[in-house]
Amino acid sequence: MTNINSNILALRRKRLGYEQKHVAVLLGHKNTYQISRYETGQRTPGITDAIKLSILYGLPIRTLFERYFRRCEEELMSSMTQYGLKGKIISQNMSDIDKCSYLEMMNSTHISQRDADKIRHHIKVLMEERSKKILGG
Repeated sequence: MTNINSNILALRRKRLGYEQKHVAVLLGHKNTYQISRYETGQRTPGITDAIKLSILYGLPIRTLFERYFRRCEEELMSSMTQYGLKGKIISQNMSDIDKCSYLEMMNSTHISQRDADKIRHHIKVLMEERSKKILGG
């Protein structure tokens, strides 16, 4: 299983109107080979490319590496329980970290289209998560 949420890469790129060659040039690649491999899940980008993709696509790193974040979070929770640290270390849901920055964006006098898209996506994700909890799914 790949660490990158590869299915979102091609969808987001197309939605933004980029071609693979545009992304390749912006990331400093000579051709589209690596971008194609990222999008098909054959390769996980290094931290530099992951951050650039996050900025370029307006997506948090957590969204790009969602499965990997979940796995790391589960491993940490297991270790915290095993070593009796669960009550001593604040185990905050990683998705809560973005709340403050989104609130700051919403309170600014000017919101760019990109930031508005981020806010809408964040609200949609929060509503989906809340619905799952309410409906027991």
